[in-house]
Amino acid sequence: MDAVFDDLVSEAIDHIPKKYRDRMDHVAILTSDRPTDEQRKKIGLRDCDSLFGLYEGVPMSRRNGSKLSIQPDIITIFKYPMIELFRDESALKSQIYKTLWHEVAHYFGLDHKQIHEISNK
Repeated sequence: MDAVFDDLVSEAIDHIPKKYRDRMDHVAILTSDRPTDEQRKKIGLRDCDSLFGLYEGVPMSRRNGSKLSIQPDIITIFKYPMIELFRDESALKSQIYKTLWHEVAHYFGLDHKQIHEISNK
């Protein structure tokens, strides 16, 4: 399942809207089995909460024109929370894209309302 999941994430990257994908710089997109205890604590997740993806870094909108952030930007897509809920490959593929797009949007400093508006165009 690791290779299939990684392939679906790679495919999702290719489907990020071009105007955003072309401007992504200094951000790593990683996959991990599950969020670490530190990541869960940092964002205040309870034990019963699932996390599909996480953006860690300084959003572009808060960098005052600088392309480099204080620390590397990282988007992590978490495999097992998704494959446990989305058993059908088509549903999994869709959720991976939604999760990745959501985290990329956070990289650009978009809020949830803006993400929803862009996603529904």
